[in-house]
Amino acid sequence: MDVIEKYKVLYALMNTGFVSGIITIYYLTKGLTYAQIGIATAISTIGFFLFEVPTGVVGDKISRKKSVLIGLTLFPIGTLILIFLKNFPMLIAYSIITSLSVTFISGSLEAWLYDNLKHLGKEKEYRELMKEIKTITLPLSAITIIIGSLLAQHYGFKLPLILTLILEITMLMTALSIPEYEFKKPEVAYHVHVLHSIKEITKPNLFWLIIMAITVTMSINQFRQYFEPYLGNILAQSLKTTIMGTLGLLGLIEAIVKVIPRLIGVRLKEKWSAFAYSIAPVSIPILTALSVIYQNPIFIVILGVIATIINTAFAFNFGIELQVRIPSEKRATLISLYSMISALIMAFFYGIYGFAVDKLGLAEARLVFALILSGISLAFKGAQTIGIPKEPLKLKHLKSEN
Repeated sequence: MDVIEKYKVLYALMNTGFVSGIITIYYLTKGLTYAQIGIATAISTIGFFLFEVPTGVVGDKISRKKSVLIGLTLFPIGTLILIFLKNFPMLIAYSIITSLSVTFISGSLEAWLYDNLKHLGKEKEYRELMKEIKTITLPLSAITIIIGSLLAQHYGFKLPLILTLILEITMLMTALSIPEYEFKKPEVAYHVHVLHSIKEITKPNLFWLIIMAITVTMSINQFRQYFEPYLGNILAQSLKTTIMGTLGLLGLIEAIVKVIPRLIGVRLKEKWSAFAYSIAPVSIPILTALSVIYQNPIFIVILGVIATIINTAFAFNFGIELQVRIPSEKRATLISLYSMISALIMAFFYGIYGFAVDKLGLAEARLVFALILSGISLAFKGAQTIGIPKEPLKLKHLKSEN
């Protein structure tokens, strides 16, 4: 198996999850409240904020492979806590460990792959390779989500969590077998390296691109946050059952809404992919609002499919655009800086949103936040229309490949 094939296997394993679509329901079955789940999510995102730059510098200054291996080693520890989850403090511990593991991987994995491709003279194949990777990972993810949901419904959550643990150990073994070609450490000091990276990220070429990405991330996260219990309650009322009785159906819907449309999103032709990229900031919060205004399960699923396709096309183009625009020696740190800024904003969002759901109700809070995000996105789109951040938001990598 060559290096590229090993990367495909690693990405496939990393995008496979037996409980990812129903994890909120697992928390609720353990007696946790929406406010507690919101706090834990906020702490996790604050962890992203605190850990992103130091772990990104590990990737740039020590080794990208070693940074990824540390993150993959922490994943099974977090899953063990999840298996024996009993109370709120354990959820906090899981959130902190997970955020630390993700930040070690964030930025370094993409930089490791991109630099290895450069060494092999295949960096121009990055876009097509990512399409191939997602073509493999997304159907696999859909299948495991459905299997995990059915297992949880009939046998409880412990079995799919144990399967997740086995997958995480396999991930680590796969990553160990992938080489790191000619890694070059920056010669400047740690603090100078970070300051140079901060200066780089404030340039208009990156700044406005990142602002738009954060706006879209907040919108899609708001659509997905508590989506399973929201739709599960609607389904339970329609089918005259409990939310636990809908887990298998929710797993199928999870595959339909979150996984299969991603396969479509990354396979869109360049013209349609660029169009989805341009409308993402405004369209996603509007779709969220519509999911509350008309509470029909089929209609909500259709909205979810559309939102996921648009967001996937946006994220796919953004990820490639970011890799193309940033210098190699700062790649992991710059990506970590972006993740850090995004995490800080998301931490406030998750905390406030969790309390809002407890106070207002799930549907009411969902609608209020969707309308607020719609207003923010329309203001941003208006500024782009009159030319303030217009040029930095163009997809330059599409031009360079043609």
